[in-house]
Amino acid sequence: MKRCLQNVSLCFLLLAASAAQAAPPPAALVECLKRAEGDQSSQLSTYQDFVHGHATRLTLRSGWWSEKKSIFDLSIVTGLTVSRLDQLEAQCRAWKGPLTAAVYLVVHVPPGSTKLDGAGLETVQKAEKDMAEFHKRMEALPNGCSLNMMLLVETVADRIMRWMLPINVLRNYALLGADTRLVAMVDVDLLPSVGLADWLQLPGQMDWLKQECSQKKLFVLPAFETAELPTMAAAHKVAAKAAASDKQALQKMVAEQQVWQFALKIFREGHNMTLYDNWFNSSETYGPVGWTKDYEPWFIIDRTLTPFYDSVFRGYGWNKVTHVTHVHHQGFKFMVHPTGFLVHRQHGYTKARDSYQSSKASYEKTLLTNKAKARADKSLAATTHKFRDRVLVQLSEGRYKPALDTGLQMCLDTLPWWKQNSSKVVAPAQAVEVSAAQRHQRRRRRRQLEQPAHPRR
Repeated sequence: MKRCLQNVSLCFLLLAASAAQAAPPPAALVECLKRAEGDQSSQLSTYQDFVHGHATRLTLRSGWWSEKKSIFDLSIVTGLTVSRLDQLEAQCRAWKGPLTAAVYLVVHVPPGSTKLDGAGLETVQKAEKDMAEFHKRMEALPNGCSLNMMLLVETVADRIMRWMLPINVLRNYALLGADTRLVAMVDVDLLPSVGLADWLQLPGQMDWLKQECSQKKLFVLPAFETAELPTMAAAHKVAAKAAASDKQALQKMVAEQQVWQFALKIFREGHNMTLYDNWFNSSETYGPVGWTKDYEPWFIIDRTLTPFYDSVFRGYGWNKVTHVTHVHHQGFKFMVHPTGFLVHRQHGYTKARDSYQSSKASYEKTLLTNKAKARADKSLAATTHKFRDRVLVQLSEGRYKPALDTGLQMCLDTLPWWKQNSSKVVAPAQAVEVSAAQRHQRRRRRRQLEQPAHPRR
């Protein structure tokens, strides 16, 4: 049977399994989210909620769980909008293991209304139908993923919130739904290499990887992107070819400049520490590699040890790199996987990115000339940078805990696959005795945080 929510007040109705050919989400997951959400039908998200760091309010509308048997104890977890199901399909076709996806739909409620009805309700119902059909197709793939999928709806009062994607909340919900020992947060526009699944199927490799990850080691998956091509279809074809390649064939594509290190031309600091030359010349795991404040790789990690993502970040900017920084402060060692890698599939820029980039230039100029005015700036870039600065200061002082929404916190204490480990997941880094020299360094760090950020950010 498929458990489905027919309205935003979370009334669950059972539909015939034959309609979607999918299992329901685990009952414990549905029930804990139902209790946490409460009556949200009259609560609309606003831009001021974002500025003040208030919890994002999402409603679980429907869920579809795979009936395929998982062949790996490693799940890919990802978040996306309904408009990017094509990217999710490509990812599912490239991965033989479990994949948990949190799919987001935003509905703008007209002024004077607090209910999801009319055109808004029709939009949600169409998304449910499309996703049910999509899941059915993914279930029919003989070598595709075991897809578990949730439709999460947010009702918003301000038009600007229509493109303020709560990406970290989605990542957290996808992570919440994963019950494998290992997880890899892989953004939906990335393809896992075929070689990763092949490696995991070799005798003893899965057990070895779990043992290593249990010792607070994570395994970086080097990421690549394709050259700019005349059409998106052509770029996607190259990405698929790269993901299907072994390391030798991939190196040839790099030499031919068909693909290269992810963000090499605009933000190489994000991935330089992976040491791509070392990776191409190595047949074994290597590391630990170094860490810098801009390092933001994708990686495999123990689900019971990983911290969650900070829910205050949404729209664009600093949502992943702050999480990687938190992981570093938790004492994880960054190893590099010997064969697995990721390939980016090109897509258009979002409105949130455009807004961030345009407001960042203004904010950074104001920060240099009028700090009081900069503090009052509520633009996307200004707000995001303030969240980032707060995270970095709290990390340096050993008192940081990522902001989590109510649903996530409640489910961590009740879900059987999370309950025993929830305290480890959300615990802050341990504080240490602070010397005068360290206090001086922290004051310097606070002053540095007031300087303009990296041009890409």
